[in-house]
Amino acid sequence: MPRTTDILRLQAHLPRHAWPTVAHWLRRNPVVVRISPPRSTKLGDYRVATRTMGHRISVNGDLNRYAFLVVLIHEFAHYATFQKYRRHEPHGAEWKAEYKRLMRPLLTREVFPADVLRVLTLHLVDAPSSSCTDHGLMRVLRRYDRDPRPFLEELDANTVFRFNQKLFVKGPQLRKRFRCRCLNDRRIYLIDPTAEVHLEGPLASRRAS
Repeated sequence: MPRTTDILRLQAHLPRHAWPTVAHWLRRNPVVVRISPPRSTKLGDYRVATRTMGHRISVNGDLNRYAFLVVLIHEFAHYATFQKYRRHEPHGAEWKAEYKRLMRPLLTREVFPADVLRVLTLHLVDAPSSSCTDHGLMRVLRRYDRDPRPFLEELDANTVFRFNQKLFVKGPQLRKRFRCRCLNDRRIYLIDPTAEVHLEGPLASRRAS
């Protein structure tokens, strides 16, 4: 049995005034949108149709409605770009043009709050490959989370935190990312400043020596 989009569930994850536009896209395009469990490595993805599966988009279900919509548009732009060009750079000029085209009718105060609208306008000037790498956008979108987790950049130096199922010690910032030591494998990782991390139980106040 072919997969289909759970329309009612999807609608509940979106700003109310965005739904007519998204519903229009789904009526005109054979894309299944799936609401995914939280993933720390990505917020969403797009998969091209195969012989047995249709075009698929997934978006993390723990995102607030404004972040969910931004990621959905990001991934739908991948589908639209593939349909037009087949071969193209994943986040090249063609994708950026489709991303802006799809976002344009939703850039209104009915859909987004004023602060999100302002930073989205800047975001679209030269959209990065991932919403996560636009730190200004991530910081503003997080204001609308019900229970926001701390960003790595907000922790004190030498704080122990959990990320991607591993424990790390926060180190110094090197250009854009933080140099963090993993306590599980003793390796050094460079982690994005707006990575959402976990402080659980005694870890909330624990410091590494």
